Amino acid sequence: MRVAINGQFWNQEFTGSGQYTRHLWNELLELNTALEDSYYLLGDGVSFKGVATDQQFQIQPLAPLRRAGGNVQKVWWEQIGLPTLVERNSTLKQTLDVVHYPYFAAPLLGLKKNAALAVTIHDLIPLALPIYSSGRAASLYFRLVSAAARRADLIFADSEYSKQDILKFLKVPPSKVAVVYLGVEARYQAGRVAEQERQALLKRYGLNGNERIIFYLGGFDVRKNLPMLVNAFARALPRLKELEQQDDGGRWTLVLGGKRHSSNPIMYPDLQTPIRKALGEGEDAKRVHFTGLIDEADKPLFYCEADMYVFPSRYEGFGLDPLEALASGAPVICSNATSLPEVVGQAALLVAPEDEKGWTNAIVKVASDPSARRELSELGPIQAQKFTWRKTAERTLELYHMLECIRTRGN
Repeated sequence: MRVAINGQFWNQEFTGSGQYTRHLWNELLELNTALEDSYYLLGDGVSFKGVATDQQFQIQPLAPLRRAGGNVQKVWWEQIGLPTLVERNSTLKQTLDVVHYPYFAAPLLGLKKNAALAVTIHDLIPLALPIYSSGRAASLYFRLVSAAARRADLIFADSEYSKQDILKFLKVPPSKVAVVYLGVEARYQAGRVAEQERQALLKRYGLNGNERIIFYLGGFDVRKNLPMLVNAFARALPRLKELEQQDDGGRWTLVLGGKRHSSNPIMYPDLQTPIRKALGEGEDAKRVHFTGLIDEADKPLFYCEADMYVFPSRYEGFGLDPLEALASGAPVICSNATSLPEVVGQAALLVAPEDEKGWTNAIVKVASDPSARRELSELGPIQAQKFTWRKTAERTLELYHMLECIRTRGN
């Protein structure tokens, strides 16, 4: 079997599509012990930093047929560049069996060589939440890729919830959508952080080491629901202060990891205003701490150091962040919306994203009940074991072979 994978996001390792492409490629390489399959990673001028290869796994940083800028170049590559280069490239002159676009994009006109086309759709946020596709250019793009995805031979969805959204919004038959769960990296494991390492970590992000950390790590866009989280924390604070007096265990602090990527107040709500309204401008307001972007190497340490991890998102196609927290043994409080119950199972406290009082109560419960914290910490890694990148690759490989068989019968 010969498979080409669109590797355009390879170097964008901090994006979901970039992480997915990297983990899928590396695990497929590990699985190909019998050297039965050949894989090609294609990119438009991509340098493919750190890519693992062997005789069956080759990179093709193909020279583009033309150059454009920004989003125009991205669309050109997806719609014209990759299909044309697959047709013309001498290395790929034999017929491919499968071409895989590992994110929500596909060539509207299909593939000239009759290879089966697979598309991974991680979520349908731009269609389910129209605010994410506001503007004429964005609207046209998502109409284009939606029409193209309908022509794919098979769509991979990250969760059952995402599959149902795909059926609802794209109007494709259920037989054309397969669920392929994502995974968590092995570096996320429960354990204690050495005191010297702990102090250095907290200092790097502006903390003094005397905090009890209520940790959030993720995006700051509107669906992440952070103003509600600030309000819930403010409502919990009187009880948290009582706990501080009782156990002298440090100062409860809401630590927000990440940053806004735009000044657009609709897409990225201002958090300083709800902080001032809920906590004033004195010492209480300082209990909400912004770390900025957290280095990838520091993420496992932060999860292990957190007294709890909170994730109030309104919409997720999967939910890698809470899965990483579970694997790290952090007690997790999670939204019960969209795909998240599939991911966290019974290993987290589930609360409706708009239930501010429920979030307050959950924060207080985890903070005040050592047995609840211990139980959640023990359940998290067990739940996380259900989701590995190896399982993602094994399921993907099954589907590649299914597409190969369908294509062979069709010819």
